[in-house]
Amino acid sequence: MNRAVVTMLTDQRILVLVLALVGGFLLSVRIDRAEARVGGDSTIDDRSHRAAKAPAALLVGATCVGDVVLVAGDHGLILRSGDGGKSYDQIVTPTRRMLTAIILDDQGTSFAVGHDTTVLRSRDSGLSWQSVYCDPEVDLGLFSIVALDASRVIAVGAFGTLLISDDGGDHWKQELISEDGPHLYSLQKSDDRLVVTGEFGSIFESRDGGDDWIPLESPYDGTFFHVLIDSPDSIIVMGLRGNLWEGQPGLWKRIDSGSEAALFGGCRIGPDQVVVVGDEGRVLHRSADGTWSDISPGERRIISTAILLPDGSIQLFGEKGYRGIDRPSPVKSQGSGKAGQ
Repeated sequence: MNRAVVTMLTDQRILVLVLALVGGFLLSVRIDRAEARVGGDSTIDDRSHRAAKAPAALLVGATCVGDVVLVAGDHGLILRSGDGGKSYDQIVTPTRRMLTAIILDDQGTSFAVGHDTTVLRSRDSGLSWQSVYCDPEVDLGLFSIVALDASRVIAVGAFGTLLISDDGGDHWKQELISEDGPHLYSLQKSDDRLVVTGEFGSIFESRDGGDDWIPLESPYDGTFFHVLIDSPDSIIVMGLRGNLWEGQPGLWKRIDSGSEAALFGGCRIGPDQVVVVGDEGRVLHRSADGTWSDISPGERRIISTAILLPDGSIQLFGEKGYRGIDRPSPVKSQGSGKAGQ
Protein backbone atom coordinates (compact mmCIF):
# COMPACT_ATOMS: atom_id res chain seq x y z
CA MET A 1 0.00 0.00 0.00
CA ASN A 2 1.11 3.58 -0.64
CA ARG A 3 2.95 4.25 2.62
CA ALA A 4 2.81 8.04 2.25
CA VAL A 5 -0.97 8.00 1.82
CA VAL A 6 -1.49 5.73 4.81
CA THR A 7 0.74 7.69 7.16
CA MET A 8 -0.23 11.21 6.15
CA LEU A 9 -3.99 11.05 5.60
CA THR A 10 -6.19 10.32 8.57
CA ASP A 11 -9.66 11.31 7.38
CA GLN A 12 -11.35 8.06 6.30
CA ARG A 13 -13.32 9.61 3.44
CA ILE A 14 -10.21 11.19 1.96
CA LEU A 15 -8.20 8.01 2.43
CA VAL A 16 -10.72 5.83 0.60
CA LEU A 17 -11.06 8.25 -2.29
CA VAL A 18 -7.32 8.82 -2.65
CA LEU A 19 -6.73 5.08 -2.74
CA ALA A 20 -9.35 4.81 -5.45
CA LEU A 21 -7.84 7.65 -7.45
CA VAL A 22 -4.30 6.34 -7.41
CA GLY A 23 -5.08 2.61 -7.27
CA GLY A 24 -3.19 2.02 -4.06
CA PHE A 25 -5.12 -1.15 -3.28
CA LEU A 26 -3.87 -2.91 -6.41
CA LEU A 27 -0.36 -3.67 -5.30
CA SER A 28 1.45 -6.99 -5.60
CA VAL A 29 4.87 -8.19 -4.43
CA ARG A 30 6.62 -8.28 -7.79
CA ILE A 31 6.53 -7.16 -11.42
CA ASP A 32 7.10 -9.73 -14.13
CA ARG A 33 8.96 -8.45 -17.16
CA ALA A 34 6.91 -9.64 -20.07
CA GLU A 35 5.86 -8.98 -23.58
CA ALA A 36 2.22 -9.45 -24.49
CA ARG A 37 0.31 -9.54 -27.76
CA VAL A 38 -3.33 -8.64 -28.23
CA GLY A 39 -5.38 -11.82 -28.25
CA GLY A 40 -8.13 -13.82 -26.66
CA ASP A 41 -6.29 -14.29 -23.37
CA SER A 42 -5.96 -10.55 -22.75
CA THR A 43 -9.41 -9.48 -23.95
CA ILE A 44 -11.68 -8.31 -21.15
CA ASP A 45 -15.25 -9.52 -21.42
CA ASP A 46 -16.72 -7.62 -18.46
CA ARG A 47 -18.07 -4.64 -20.39
CA SER A 48 -19.01 -1.42 -18.63
CA HIS A 49 -22.70 -0.79 -18.01
CA ARG A 50 -24.72 2.26 -18.91
CA ALA A 51 -25.49 4.22 -15.77
CA ALA A 52 -28.07 6.95 -15.33
CA LYS A 53 -25.80 8.70 -12.83
CA ALA A 54 -22.59 8.34 -14.85
CA PRO A 55 -21.98 12.13 -15.05
CA ALA A 56 -21.91 12.20 -11.22
CA ALA A 57 -19.51 9.26 -10.84
CA LEU A 58 -15.87 9.44 -9.74
CA LEU A 59 -14.06 10.88 -12.78
CA VAL A 60 -10.27 10.69 -12.76
CA GLY A 61 -8.79 11.52 -16.18
CA ALA A 62 -9.81 13.89 -18.99
CA THR A 63 -8.50 15.19 -22.32
CA CYS A 64 -9.69 17.70 -24.90
CA VAL A 65 -8.75 18.00 -28.60
CA GLY A 66 -10.80 20.42 -30.64
CA ASP A 67 -14.45 19.97 -29.69
CA VAL A 68 -13.96 16.39 -28.49
CA VAL A 69 -13.66 15.85 -24.73
CA LEU A 70 -13.06 12.38 -23.29
CA VAL A 71 -13.34 11.59 -19.59
CA ALA A 72 -12.45 8.34 -17.79
CA GLY A 73 -13.30 7.05 -14.34
CA ASP A 74 -14.72 4.39 -12.05
CA HIS A 75 -16.05 1.03 -13.32
CA GLY A 76 -14.66 1.45 -16.84
CA LEU A 77 -16.59 4.66 -17.35
CA ILE A 78 -15.84 6.84 -20.39
CA LEU A 79 -17.83 9.97 -21.15
CA ARG A 80 -17.56 11.68 -24.53
CA SER A 81 -18.49 15.18 -25.62
CA GLY A 82 -18.53 16.30 -29.24
CA ASP A 83 -19.56 19.87 -28.45
CA GLY A 84 -16.62 21.08 -26.40
CA GLY A 85 -17.82 19.86 -23.00
CA LYS A 86 -21.35 21.26 -23.10
CA SER A 87 -22.95 17.79 -23.00
CA TYR A 88 -21.71 14.24 -22.55
CA ASP A 89 -22.70 10.73 -23.64
CA GLN A 90 -21.55 7.57 -21.92
CA ILE A 91 -19.56 5.23 -24.18
CA VAL A 92 -19.70 1.51 -23.42
CA THR A 93 -16.19 0.08 -22.96
CA PRO A 94 -14.82 -3.48 -22.75
CA THR A 95 -13.97 -3.23 -19.03
CA ARG A 96 -15.45 -2.46 -15.64
CA ARG A 97 -12.05 -1.80 -14.11
CA MET A 98 -11.30 1.73 -12.94
CA LEU A 99 -9.77 3.90 -15.67
CA THR A 100 -7.29 6.46 -14.38
CA ALA A 101 -6.03 8.38 -17.43
CA ILE A 102 -7.04 9.08 -21.03
CA ILE A 103 -5.38 10.78 -24.03
CA LEU A 104 -6.43 11.75 -27.56
CA ASP A 105 -4.45 12.94 -30.59
CA ASP A 106 -5.33 15.05 -33.62
CA GLN A 107 -5.86 11.95 -35.77
CA GLY A 108 -8.54 10.55 -33.46
CA THR A 109 -6.46 7.85 -31.77
CA SER A 110 -7.11 7.60 -28.05
CA PHE A 111 -5.79 5.46 -25.21
CA ALA A 112 -7.17 4.92 -21.72
CA VAL A 113 -5.39 3.06 -18.90
CA GLY A 114 -6.39 1.73 -15.51
CA HIS A 115 -6.31 -1.03 -12.98
CA ASP A 116 -4.98 -4.53 -13.75
CA THR A 117 -2.62 -2.98 -16.33
CA THR A 118 -5.63 -2.30 -18.53
CA VAL A 119 -5.06 -0.44 -21.79
CA LEU A 120 -7.96 0.49 -24.10
CA ARG A 121 -7.61 2.00 -27.58
CA SER A 122 -9.97 3.93 -29.84
CA ARG A 123 -9.41 4.80 -33.50
CA ASP A 124 -12.50 7.01 -33.88
CA SER A 125 -12.04 9.79 -31.31
CA GLY A 126 -13.52 7.74 -28.49
CA LEU A 127 -16.72 6.53 -30.13
CA SER A 128 -15.73 2.87 -29.78
CA TRP A 129 -13.06 1.03 -27.77
CA GLN A 130 -11.11 -2.20 -27.75
CA SER A 131 -8.92 -3.78 -25.10
CA VAL A 132 -5.31 -4.00 -26.28
CA TYR A 133 -3.66 -5.08 -23.02
CA CYS A 134 -4.72 -6.42 -19.65
CA ASP A 135 -2.99 -8.67 -17.12
CA PRO A 136 -5.14 -9.19 -14.00
CA GLU A 137 -2.76 -11.81 -12.59
CA VAL A 138 0.02 -9.25 -12.21
CA ASP A 139 -2.43 -7.04 -10.25
CA LEU A 140 -0.88 -3.66 -11.05
CA GLY A 141 -2.45 -0.31 -11.81
CA LEU A 142 -1.52 2.07 -14.64
CA PHE A 143 -1.97 5.75 -13.80
CA SER A 144 -0.72 7.84 -16.74
CA ILE A 145 -0.03 7.48 -20.47
CA VAL A 146 1.47 9.49 -23.35
CA ALA A 147 1.82 8.88 -27.09
CA LEU A 148 5.07 10.23 -28.52
CA ASP A 149 3.96 9.60 -32.11
CA ALA A 150 1.73 7.19 -34.03
CA SER A 151 3.93 4.26 -32.98
CA ARG A 152 5.48 4.81 -29.56
CA VAL A 153 3.17 4.84 -26.55
CA ILE A 154 4.29 4.72 -22.90
CA ALA A 155 2.24 4.14 -19.75
CA VAL A 156 3.41 4.20 -16.12
CA GLY A 157 2.02 2.75 -12.93
CA ALA A 158 2.49 0.88 -9.68
CA PHE A 159 5.89 -0.31 -8.47
CA GLY A 160 7.81 1.60 -11.14
CA THR A 161 6.02 -0.07 -14.03
CA LEU A 162 6.69 1.10 -17.57
CA LEU A 163 4.45 -0.36 -20.29
CA ILE A 164 5.77 0.45 -23.78
CA SER A 165 4.42 -0.10 -27.28
CA ASP A 166 6.35 0.63 -30.48
CA ASP A 167 3.56 -0.27 -32.91
CA GLY A 168 0.68 1.97 -31.87
CA GLY A 169 -0.63 -0.31 -29.14
CA ASP A 170 -0.71 -3.71 -30.84
CA HIS A 171 2.16 -5.17 -28.76
CA TRP A 172 3.45 -4.12 -25.34
CA LYS A 173 6.54 -4.80 -23.24
CA GLN A 174 6.74 -4.29 -19.50
CA GLU A 175 9.80 -2.78 -17.83
CA LEU A 176 10.87 -1.03 -14.60
CA ILE A 177 11.92 2.59 -14.38
CA SER A 178 14.20 1.72 -11.44
CA GLU A 179 14.88 -1.18 -9.10
CA ASP A 180 13.44 0.85 -6.19
CA GLY A 181 10.02 0.54 -7.80
CA PRO A 182 8.15 3.67 -6.64
CA HIS A 183 4.56 4.01 -7.79
CA LEU A 184 4.51 6.36 -10.78
CA TYR A 185 1.47 8.61 -10.96
CA SER A 186 2.12 11.16 -13.70
CA LEU A 187 3.94 11.04 -17.06
CA GLN A 188 4.09 14.20 -19.17
CA LYS A 189 5.87 15.12 -22.40
CA SER A 190 7.25 18.17 -24.16
CA ASP A 191 8.99 18.39 -27.53
CA ASP A 192 12.18 16.65 -26.39
CA ARG A 193 11.51 15.63 -22.82
CA LEU A 194 9.55 13.12 -20.74
CA VAL A 195 9.08 13.63 -17.01
CA VAL A 196 7.62 11.13 -14.51
CA THR A 197 6.71 11.77 -10.87
CA GLY A 198 5.51 9.49 -8.09
CA GLU A 199 6.14 8.05 -4.65
CA PHE A 200 8.97 9.06 -2.30
CA GLY A 201 9.49 12.37 -4.12
CA SER A 202 10.49 10.50 -7.28
CA ILE A 203 11.19 12.58 -10.37
CA PHE A 204 12.61 10.90 -13.48
CA GLU A 205 13.51 12.42 -16.82
CA SER A 206 14.12 10.96 -20.28
CA ARG A 207 15.58 12.80 -23.25
CA ASP A 208 15.56 9.83 -25.65
CA GLY A 209 11.88 8.94 -25.90
CA GLY A 210 11.73 6.77 -22.79
CA ASP A 211 14.61 4.38 -23.45
CA ASP A 212 16.74 5.73 -20.60
CA TRP A 213 15.59 7.46 -17.40
CA ILE A 214 17.61 9.71 -15.08
CA PRO A 215 16.48 10.41 -11.49
CA LEU A 216 16.36 14.13 -10.69
CA GLU A 217 16.99 15.85 -7.38
CA SER A 218 13.66 16.32 -5.61
CA PRO A 219 12.53 19.04 -3.20
CA TYR A 220 10.25 16.67 -1.22
CA ASP A 221 10.39 13.03 -0.13
CA GLY A 222 6.64 12.41 -0.13
CA THR A 223 4.32 11.53 -2.99
CA PHE A 224 3.96 13.66 -6.11
CA PHE A 225 0.68 12.94 -7.88
CA HIS A 226 1.20 15.14 -10.93
CA VAL A 227 3.76 17.07 -12.93
CA LEU A 228 3.39 19.88 -15.46
CA ILE A 229 6.26 20.71 -17.82
CA ASP A 230 6.37 24.49 -17.52
CA SER A 231 9.22 25.28 -19.92
CA PRO A 232 12.27 23.51 -21.37
CA ASP A 233 14.03 23.87 -18.01
CA SER A 234 11.21 24.16 -15.47
CA ILE A 235 8.50 21.89 -14.11
CA ILE A 236 5.68 22.16 -11.58
CA VAL A 237 5.18 19.21 -9.20
CA MET A 238 2.32 18.69 -6.74
CA GLY A 239 1.30 16.10 -4.19
CA LEU A 240 0.53 15.25 -0.59
CA ARG A 241 0.07 17.80 2.22
CA GLY A 242 -0.38 20.66 -0.23
CA ASN A 243 3.14 20.34 -1.58
CA LEU A 244 3.49 22.53 -4.68
CA TRP A 245 6.88 23.32 -6.19
CA GLU A 246 8.10 24.96 -9.37
CA GLY A 247 11.56 25.18 -10.87
CA GLN A 248 14.26 22.60 -11.54
CA PRO A 249 16.83 20.58 -9.58
CA GLY A 250 18.90 22.94 -7.44
CA LEU A 251 16.52 25.85 -8.08
CA TRP A 252 13.24 24.72 -6.51
CA LYS A 253 10.72 27.25 -5.22
CA ARG A 254 7.97 26.11 -2.86
CA ILE A 255 4.55 27.66 -3.43
CA ASP A 256 2.37 28.19 -0.37
CA SER A 257 -0.80 26.36 -1.44
CA GLY A 258 -2.78 27.73 1.51
CA SER A 259 -3.59 24.36 3.11
CA GLU A 260 -2.40 20.78 3.51
CA ALA A 261 -5.02 19.46 1.10
CA ALA A 262 -3.46 16.98 -1.34
CA LEU A 263 -3.02 18.25 -4.90
CA PHE A 264 -3.81 15.73 -7.65
CA GLY A 265 -3.61 17.40 -11.06
CA GLY A 266 -3.69 20.45 -13.24
CA CYS A 267 -3.32 21.85 -16.74
CA ARG A 268 -2.01 24.77 -18.73
CA ILE A 269 -4.63 27.35 -19.66
CA GLY A 270 -2.52 29.83 -21.61
CA PRO A 271 0.99 31.28 -21.90
CA ASP A 272 2.56 30.97 -18.43
CA GLN A 273 -0.86 30.24 -16.88
CA VAL A 274 -1.74 27.01 -15.07
CA VAL A 275 -4.42 25.68 -12.76
CA VAL A 276 -3.76 23.06 -10.07
CA VAL A 277 -6.54 21.07 -8.37
CA GLY A 278 -6.90 18.75 -5.41
CA ASP A 279 -8.75 17.68 -2.28
CA GLU A 280 -11.24 19.89 -0.42
CA GLY A 281 -12.24 21.46 -3.74
CA ARG A 282 -8.93 23.26 -4.10
CA VAL A 283 -8.31 25.11 -7.38
CA LEU A 284 -5.17 27.24 -7.58
CA HIS A 285 -4.22 29.55 -10.45
CA ARG A 286 -0.87 30.89 -11.54
CA SER A 287 -1.29 34.01 -13.64
CA ALA A 288 1.02 35.11 -16.45
CA ASP A 289 2.94 37.34 -14.04
CA GLY A 290 3.76 34.35 -11.81
CA THR A 291 1.30 35.16 -9.03
CA TRP A 292 -0.51 32.21 -7.45
CA SER A 293 -4.06 32.65 -6.11
CA ASP A 294 -6.90 30.51 -4.79
CA ILE A 295 -9.89 30.34 -7.18
CA SER A 296 -11.63 27.38 -5.51
CA PRO A 297 -15.36 27.26 -6.33
CA GLY A 298 -16.35 26.56 -2.72
CA GLU A 299 -17.18 22.83 -2.84
CA ARG A 300 -15.52 20.39 -0.44
CA ARG A 301 -14.85 17.48 -2.77
CA ILE A 302 -11.88 15.80 -4.39
CA ILE A 303 -10.98 17.32 -7.76
CA SER A 304 -8.64 15.00 -9.64
CA THR A 305 -7.96 16.92 -12.86
CA ALA A 306 -8.91 19.91 -14.98
CA ILE A 307 -8.96 20.79 -18.68
CA LEU A 308 -9.30 23.96 -20.75
CA LEU A 309 -12.38 23.85 -23.00
CA PRO A 310 -12.61 25.39 -26.48
CA ASP A 311 -14.80 28.24 -25.19
CA GLY A 312 -12.03 29.29 -22.79
CA SER A 313 -13.68 28.00 -19.61
CA ILE A 314 -12.22 25.35 -17.30
CA GLN A 315 -13.87 22.04 -16.50
CA LEU A 316 -13.10 20.24 -13.25
CA PHE A 317 -13.40 16.47 -12.74
CA GLY A 318 -13.37 14.26 -9.67
CA GLU A 319 -15.66 13.17 -6.90
CA LYS A 320 -19.33 13.73 -7.87
CA GLY A 321 -18.59 14.19 -11.55
CA TYR A 322 -17.73 17.45 -13.30
CA ARG A 323 -18.42 21.17 -13.19
CA GLY A 324 -17.23 24.25 -15.03
CA ILE A 325 -15.66 27.46 -13.81
CA ASP A 326 -14.75 30.65 -15.63
CA ARG A 327 -11.23 31.12 -16.83
CA PRO A 328 -9.41 33.56 -14.52
CA SER A 329 -7.78 36.75 -15.70
CA PRO A 330 -4.35 36.22 -17.32
CA VAL A 331 -2.69 38.69 -14.94
CA LYS A 332 -3.35 39.06 -11.23
CA SER A 333 -3.31 42.77 -10.47
CA GLN A 334 -2.94 42.30 -6.72
CA GLY A 335 -1.61 39.45 -4.63
CA SER A 336 1.15 38.28 -2.39
CA GLY A 337 2.32 35.46 -4.62
CA LYS A 338 0.96 32.88 -2.15
CA ALA A 339 -2.16 30.90 -2.91
CA GLY A 340 -4.87 31.09 -0.32
CA GLN A 341 -3.99 34.57 0.89
